[in-house]
Amino acid sequence: MNNADLPYRPLLGGVGLFNARIAEPGTLGYFGRDLTGTWLISAYHVLCNSNFAPITAGETICQPIADIPTNRVATTSITKANPLLDCAAAQLSPGIACINAQLGLGPVTATKAPAVGMRVAKSGFATGVTEGLITLINGDTIRIEADSGFDDDYVLSAAGDSGSLWIEQSTRAPIALHRGHSSPRRADALNILTALAALGLNPL
Repeated sequence: MNNADLPYRPLLGGVGLFNARIAEPGTLGYFGRDLTGTWLISAYHVLCNSNFAPITAGETICQPIADIPTNRVATTSITKANPLLDCAAAQLSPGIACINAQLGLGPVTATKAPAVGMRVAKSGFATGVTEGLITLINGDTIRIEADSGFDDDYVLSAAGDSGSLWIEQSTRAPIALHRGHSSPRRADALNILTALAALGLNPL
């Protein structure tokens, strides 16, 4: 068991979670809110369907990764899911608190638009805290790569990190929602401002 798969109450970003039906682990990235309550945010393929099939509303999200009553922390909603952008949210269950922080990185600040050359870090279920550089922005998609000066075997992200939050290293501002990796040294992410707008949420 790694640190990200321990029970965390209050919840925070960077910890492992899963949909009990899908049973494929991912990472809790960020939190948002609307008039109905507080929502945890991750990738659509983590919270809703790994093959991007239509969402089934009312499914249980667990943290840590075991489907037992004490781990059931949130519920999916058809109104908070976007398979095209690969982002989704699940509403926190009554009595489940959260804090605006990332495991191993600490508290985060206000959201910020990404920029090429920005140094970012994330806390993921699979690889823990890693850091990289934004090298490309194509619309709402952001490419993050390991610094060329890092060792050749440096692993930026791996399966299980999906849904984690990239933050700017210098300010701890949320920048992007991790969607996946094309190699161990290259990751693709979604502008966090786009994710929040698509899900109809405001930052916590």
